[in-house]
Amino acid sequence: MSSFSKWFEALQTKICSFMLFFMCVMVVVQVTLRYVFNFSFVWSEELIRYLMIWMVMLGSALVQARNEHVRIDFFPMLAGPRGRRVMETIFRLCTLVFLAILLIKGVKMVYFNRLFESSGLRISMLWASLAIPLGALLMGVYTLRDLITDGYRMIFWSADRLGEEDRRAALAKFQTPE
Repeated sequence: MSSFSKWFEALQTKICSFMLFFMCVMVVVQVTLRYVFNFSFVWSEELIRYLMIWMVMLGSALVQARNEHVRIDFFPMLAGPRGRRVMETIFRLCTLVFLAILLIKGVKMVYFNRLFESSGLRISMLWASLAIPLGALLMGVYTLRDLITDGYRMIFWSADRLGEEDRRAALAKFQTPE
């Protein structure tokens, strides 16, 4: 993995962590103000909702980059190393089709929502909607990267080397980060 990929994934992690922290603080402040002082900000619930959308889309892209989405891998584990790569390629192609649809529909939604303003924050709904096509684009880039990597390995690597890579990757999941 290149240093830019590592840097970008670290940046995504920090952004998602900050959003989660900020949302938690806002919820605590909002609940405290509402039930203790009988006062609440009009915009806080809306801000939390929009941050949640952004965090989910950026976080999904981050999980896609690490290839850690929840999956049932019973059949790929029964196949050999090359068969597992073929199944992964099929899964990734299906994922790319879904992400292309999400990107196209997301861009249309952003174009439509640019005309509207949120009720609490008084910002263009473009900013809340932009998370969907941006997240789909990031997930698509990460999926395409993995598709190219697996395609190269499937064509040029021997079955033994593929099996060794699978064993190394499986063991790496159980290692504690340094």
